[in-house]
Amino acid sequence: MAEPSSPQNVEGGNPEKRPLAAADEDEADDGGAVGGGLPVLNWSKSYFDNLMTSIQMPKEYGAIYPQEGDTGADAPAGYITLWAEFFYDGNLRLPLTVFVAEILEFYQIHISQLSPFGMFRIRNFEYTFRAHGLDVSVENFRRFYHLTVNTGFFSFNQRQRSKKLMTPPKGVTKWKTKFFYIRAVAVAAKMTLRNVNADLPTENIVVATAKTVSWFSRLQPIELKRLDNNELWVLRMMLTRPDRRARPVLWEKSGEDAVGLWRMFDPTFEGKVELLPCGEREGFNLKIVGNFRVPDRAALKAPLPQGKGDLGVLGKFQVKTVPKKHTEKKHAEKTAWGRGKKNPEGSVAPPLVSQAAGTYRSCYRRYTDYVVVSDTLEGLGVPGGGAAVGGTAASATLAGEKRKPEQTAAGAGEIKRRKLQSKRAGPT
Repeated sequence: MAEPSSPQNVEGGNPEKRPLAAADEDEADDGGAVGGGLPVLNWSKSYFDNLMTSIQMPKEYGAIYPQEGDTGADAPAGYITLWAEFFYDGNLRLPLTVFVAEILEFYQIHISQLSPFGMFRIRNFEYTFRAHGLDVSVENFRRFYHLTVNTGFFSFNQRQRSKKLMTPPKGVTKWKTKFFYIRAVAVAAKMTLRNVNADLPTENIVVATAKTVSWFSRLQPIELKRLDNNELWVLRMMLTRPDRRARPVLWEKSGEDAVGLWRMFDPTFEGKVELLPCGEREGFNLKIVGNFRVPDRAALKAPLPQGKGDLGVLGKFQVKTVPKKHTEKKHAEKTAWGRGKKNPEGSVAPPLVSQAAGTYRSCYRRYTDYVVVSDTLEGLGVPGGGAAVGGTAASATLAGEKRKPEQTAAGAGEIKRRKLQSKRAGPT
């Protein structure tokens, strides 16, 4: 496949300057040190062993379970880090397909720097296009996704105005603690440890529409789905199988004609992938081997260097802060909480923030917004359990909102506060 020589090459209009992702495209932060650094290993050896068996990891690739206290950045020399989530919803198998290797090479990133969310989109794109008989290429992938960075790892977000192919799964957390090491030569791709703190270049490429590509009418989005080995095999996305003298066929019902691969993603599909015998030189693997980057066997047998590997920068990133805007302070008349018609500017707490809280921290841990709530905590709760004594006021209302009947009843026992006088009393 002819592909651009660098990520900066463009092919047409539709300029894009790193647009914000949609709400369901956001990626959760898994913890670790603020500003970089990775959490330590937190999955058992038995889970690792079960994963290696279920995905049929070739033994010559030398996958090993990390030592206690290791992080993903601690791979020894000659090894790289792979995240377990790559092989679950990401449907990754080794050896890599040519497409996955070309993605890593085109964007000049290391597979250990890729988040599972990026792998989800890569593999979903691959089986979607294979199921519809479309060209699986980096060029077509770029029509739907652009490179992005989240908490020190590279990923891909949907491009503006492009057709949505999948929705990322929810609840993928703690993935940075579930990893293993594998010989670097097992991933047959020219990988680069790219600086996650450098600004990403703007890509200009025409998104896929009925006017820009001839195959658009044939494309039907396929949601992310965890596939078994037989399904990946028939989709030509898995190579290693115990029986090479067999070929997989997708049947609607046993004995009937084979159906299109897209049928396996239809909720009404009740068929399965069946294995049919074939001659020794007619194996399915012999036909699809060109879809994979098979590691060099001599390199797999070569002795490994000693010492620590070069993934020490993995997960480290700089926290970028936004400079505060300097605005002129406005002097507003102070009023009793909830009684005045005017509120001092900046005194309204943001939604879902406790009124007794002095600060609000963004879930992305990049910004800290200081919120002026009240000049005193007096009267913010009911006696014996309110915010004034360290508790939480029952059904507290935000500043400027009227109290509802049930809230009035809940605060019936509240100590009545003395009204603030608008003028100072004269000397007695």
